[in-house]
Amino acid sequence: MRGPSGERSANRLVVGTRDDMKDGIRALLAAPLLTRETDEAAFVTVRRRREELVSWFDYFCGWTLTVEPRQGYARLAKVRAPGGRACPPRPARRVRGTGAAFDRRRYTLFFLAAAELTVMSRTTIGLLAQRVAHTCAVEEGIADFDSSVRAERAALVDALLLLERFGAVTAIDGSTESYVAGDDALVLYRADTARVARLLSTPVPLSRVGGARPDLPAVMEEERYGVRSETAEPVSSRNQELLWARHSLMRRLLDDPVVYFTDLTAAEAEYAASPTGRSMVRRAAEEAGFRLEERAEGYLLADPSPTPATDDRFPGEGHVKQTALLFLDQLTASATAVPLSRLVGEVEALLERRPSWARSFRSEGGADRLARAAVEVLVGHGLAAAEHDHTTTAYRALPAAHRYAVDRPAFGGDP
Repeated sequence: MRGPSGERSANRLVVGTRDDMKDGIRALLAAPLLTRETDEAAFVTVRRRREELVSWFDYFCGWTLTVEPRQGYARLAKVRAPGGRACPPRPARRVRGTGAAFDRRRYTLFFLAAAELTVMSRTTIGLLAQRVAHTCAVEEGIADFDSSVRAERAALVDALLLLERFGAVTAIDGSTESYVAGDDALVLYRADTARVARLLSTPVPLSRVGGARPDLPAVMEEERYGVRSETAEPVSSRNQELLWARHSLMRRLLDDPVVYFTDLTAAEAEYAASPTGRSMVRRAAEEAGFRLEERAEGYLLADPSPTPATDDRFPGEGHVKQTALLFLDQLTASATAVPLSRLVGEVEALLERRPSWARSFRSEGGADRLARAAVEVLVGHGLAAAEHDHTTTAYRALPAAHRYAVDRPAFGGDP
């Protein structure tokens, strides 16, 4: 028989495992490429519970988790749920400056540099730039890379800094940012070729897709769900349909701030309305450490932890998110969509009333830039939707926006 001390030890073990699972799930959702260098405590937790975590993500989401203890990283290969409401893009962002989104050129240089680093464990920034320039010159459809142009050097630096953040390459002598000032900068790199190879993760390996340039649908096809229709819903067995519905619904819940029932496909909506589906969603939320909010309009996973399981928080700091909060007053108080021009005018008035606020947006066109950035935040967090006609763009509040409503005059308070 087991005495009281044995029961307490068993209870502590159960609690410890449960807490580790919550921490591990949340860490991987916040950083799908989790490295020992960036968060050693989280990586140790994931390494300790790797078998349970692999099973959890596979069961609830159909996502593959690879943990490499010796190489010091864990890679959660996420696949976004298809169909439904068009989710805003989640671009790579620059490490330098304000964290602006990558443009097409930076994405191109990122992948070209990564491709070169898969075969070079040691290199310099000058040699890497030469090889990238050569590839640009011989590949059809890619603009030439000219290292004498500062803008081109800055784009390559942004690509390399992101690779450094992922732990795919390390500057062991010199600073990557010094290359912006001139192409004669001396920077020596050590590449982790295995980690570089893990950056690109698709359900179907590129080696299995024929042709020199495989198209996106070919590499994103998930065979476990059977043959798909044009609407991305399975048309094979009932078991495969239910598996797809569970995984796609959970992918939405863990990837998107808000999941509205009206945005779900027919299969997802049917599963979400079933007792099995509701039970599964509640269980997943509890095991991941989220608080599930169930409303008539949909689901929301609230994050009660001070350590966020996301790469972006709302509300948050900064002038853009402050402005987004102020816009919510306008949108929730209006029975119709609010034109963007009206929101820009509100920002102009606010900048005039508060001369010391948002100084980085006081140049020509600053109010327009700030207003557009703020509504992008609201759209990205599922709080507002854009409506377009031939001449204007307007924004209306979505149901989740009313969580932030306050009883005061719209746009009347200080930022």
